[in-house]
Amino acid sequence: MINTSVICQPWVALLAFLVIVYFSVRNVMRIRRMPIPAGGEEGGFLGARARLWYRECTSPLEDALAAAAVGADTLTYTQAAVAALAGIAFAGGAMFIGGWLVIAAGTMDVLDGGIARRSGGGTVRGAFVDSVVDRYAELFTYAGLAFYFRDSWVLWVIGLALFGGLMVSYARARAEGLGVECPVGAAQRPERIVLLGFGAFLSDIAAHLWCAWTGVFSHALLVTALVAMAILANVTALGRARWVVQRLGGAS
Repeated sequence: MINTSVICQPWVALLAFLVIVYFSVRNVMRIRRMPIPAGGEEGGFLGARARLWYRECTSPLEDALAAAAVGADTLTYTQAAVAALAGIAFAGGAMFIGGWLVIAAGTMDVLDGGIARRSGGGTVRGAFVDSVVDRYAELFTYAGLAFYFRDSWVLWVIGLALFGGLMVSYARARAEGLGVECPVGAAQRPERIVLLGFGAFLSDIAAHLWCAWTGVFSHALLVTALVAMAILANVTALGRARWVVQRLGGAS
């Protein structure tokens, strides 16, 4: 029997939750006041404003990395290493740490794109390496979650979420290979990173508040995020397929 009075830290969790709410509300208001960027990316429930806001937040770090001559490939491989650490954290049940590591890995993905653009828009080789490493990074992360939920029905949800995420990327890559732009979809990679990262660390905070550390429902928020990802990723992949078929002149 676990002594939850020792493990749980409800007051610390409540303080962390209030701090997160404060900064979230503050930044949401800032995002809402931002103008929609000309030619901003379409699709995704985050929207062009949120993407632009995050790039502005990370631009000082990007400047520092560029000044230190850190290459895009270095960030790409570091992203995979951080994603692997996230998987290890998830496998051990450290959802708070795992969630933040997921967000850190996603941030490195944003930064490597910015560094590549600074060096002349990047290369075909760089874009290919980045795409391959991104898929492995997702696999590392989901492998950790699969290990943690290995005796639960949630394992099937994780498999569907991983498959859907891979199909979202494949549909876009295949479409672009056929000369069709494919910017549509509610659950693109940034959205999936946000769902998983925030779902994980908020779930850990909730577990402290509820002092429920045993069973699947100790991480109900994370399970909910995974279910949402499984549904949205596969809907996005099928939506992209329909979009491309229509533009290639096939039946809808």
